[in-house]
Amino acid sequence: MKIKVDLENGVRLAWPTPIFDKKFEDTEDLNRRLVEIIHEKEKKDVGNQKSVAGGWHSTEDLHSWDHPEIKTVVGYITEAVSEITTVSAGVSADKFGADSTYTAWANILRGGGFHRNHTHPGCAWSGVYYVQSGSGDDDIIEHENAGHIEFYDPRHGVEMMPVPGNPFGQRLTFPPEAGRLYCFPAWLRHMVNPYQGKSERVTIGFNVRVDKFEFFPDI
Repeated sequence: MKIKVDLENGVRLAWPTPIFDKKFEDTEDLNRRLVEIIHEKEKKDVGNQKSVAGGWHSTEDLHSWDHPEIKTVVGYITEAVSEITTVSAGVSADKFGADSTYTAWANILRGGGFHRNHTHPGCAWSGVYYVQSGSGDDDIIEHENAGHIEFYDPRHGVEMMPVPGNPFGQRLTFPPEAGRLYCFPAWLRHMVNPYQGKSERVTIGFNVRVDKFEFFPDI
């Protein structure tokens, strides 16, 4: 069904925002190899800053790196995009078609690094796959949301007048975890809070552009 949520006693939630959240299993060996690949790339690629501060952002061609591990992650992204699209559009995967263009890059955050508040213009979906969370039991975390990705309520003006319980305008934070992938609408404003771990935080970010979307009618 299309995105809609009916509550009780005639109350309906309108304009909900989908976020795909999945922990892929048995990714330890995959992630270990991805860290090696990304470190090798960092030695040759000055990258670009974009939203990152206190870290490294590769050029946006990771999706074309010739490694089987990269192809596995692209497969994860494909699964996420397919699922979030079918739920949002309200149709099964065999009832629509589209031309999808993927763009992906690697990120490395070191102590104090963060991603500024931003969106991803020109794309349908964006997301992040966590290769290495970087946080450990021995890390000193001064803030419970340190290093978490944080999403802003996209509705304009929702904080203008208080409502009992403050249900509007609240930010949502999602924790990092190796093997976990988040996918969300590219227009959803987000940031990454300053990372305070001792080791590196390694992630793969991605954008997906969708063209020539079409529905297939029942025959």
